[in-house]
Formats: sequence, structure tokens, C-alpha cells
Amino acid sequence: MVYYVAEQFGKQVSIWTIKRLLKASGYRYKRMRRSLKDRRDTVMFNFFQQELRELHALEAKGDLEVYYFDEAGVNLTPVVPDAWQAKHTRYELPSQRSQNLTILGFMNQQSQCYSFLFEGAANGKVVAACMDAFAEQITKKTIVILDRASIHTSKQVQQKIPEWRQKGLYLQFIPPYCPELNLIEILWKFVKYYWLDLSAYQSMALLKEKLHEVLENIGTKYQVNFA
Repeated sequence: MVYYVAEQFGKQVSIWTIKRLLKASGYRYKRMRRSLKDRRDTVMFNFFQQELRELHALEAKGDLEVYYFDEAGVNLTPVVPDAWQAKHTRYELPSQRSQNLTILGFMNQQSQCYSFLFEGAANGKVVAACMDAFAEQITKKTIVILDRASIHTSKQVQQKIPEWRQKGLYLQFIPPYCPELNLIEILWKFVKYYWLDLSAYQSMALLKEKLHEVLENIGTKYQVNFA
């Protein structure tokens, strides 16, 4: 900004003057977020938003159920970016290589959650197995919303789609680069940033124990408000 002002207006100003003027104009210095919005098809995004609204309207009438599916990875490196710290003191979190745990889950807007915890990374075979287990407990036509990750569109998954449809389970893939259309992403944020405290990261055994406790109590002790 200092360089821009000098180039455009031939004026030399300090960075402190720029900061003061920006604050006076209502600007705040804060963390930027990564986004995929510039890569998405806006028409498809808007179309699918409307489709989701219609699906949830049918769900409210009792005609079907809508669940969101995805997976998330967790390891012994804590995901805690902010904390209260004494002045002139910076706390450091331990960073260590560890085995990865993968959570695969189905969740609806009422915070009903069906989850599976695996050691290591998931693949198409694992996703198909989770879909199989979920299909066995549904009681009415159920739409599962998920993204187009390679393990979601794998041969193992594609081969099972006709069988799942016979049981009333249908997969609906969201458009590329539209992660916010999958509401279960909000669940992973709560699990990692709010519900797993630092004590859970002392060992893999404790991490597994705490993850099981969190996953088993989503919808009761742990709530997500999608409003």
C-alpha cells in the first residue's frame, strides 16, 4: 500500500499512517481464509442449493431423509490455533509424527450421526463398507449428500449403487469446489477445534478414547446448530 500511494500519487506516507487511515475507515487486520469460490460453477452451485432446499422440504413432510457424508483425518498434532496467553509469552504445541485416524460419518440436520473410526487412510473399499452398514439401518428413502472425492466415486462404490438403491439409499454428489454445501464439514470443525481438548493428544490411546466418546454423544452432549 505504501508503494502504491507513492507510485500513484507521488506521496510518501508511513505504514503507521496507512494503518491509522484503514482503521478509521472500518478496516480490521485479520486472518484471510482459503476459498475455492473462484473455481466453482456458480450456476451449478445455485442450482444445487435450491435442490437441497427442496429435499429438506420433502424431509420435513416425512417423505424421505437427507444425510451428509464425508471423512476427516485426525492425528496427535493438536488443531488449536488460538489460546489465552500471557503478555510477552508464546505457548507452543507439540508437533509429532503419528498414525492417522480417519472418521467417516453420516449426519442430518437434526444432529443424528452415524460414524465409523478407522486407523490409517480410507479408500473406496472402506467407503463402500460404511455405505453398506448405513443402508442396513435406514427405514425410508434416504438421500446421501457427498462430494466427488476419488474414494467416493471409486469402482467399489459405483458397483454398489444399484444395490443401495434397492434398499432406498441414493447418492447425490455436490458440484466440484462447493464444500460448504456439505453440512458435515461443520461437524468436523467442531470435533477438531472445540470438542477435542489438549489432553486427548497425549497418546494415540487417549485420542481414540476421546474420539469415540465424542462421536457416540453427538446429538446429545455435543450439538451442532445448522440454523
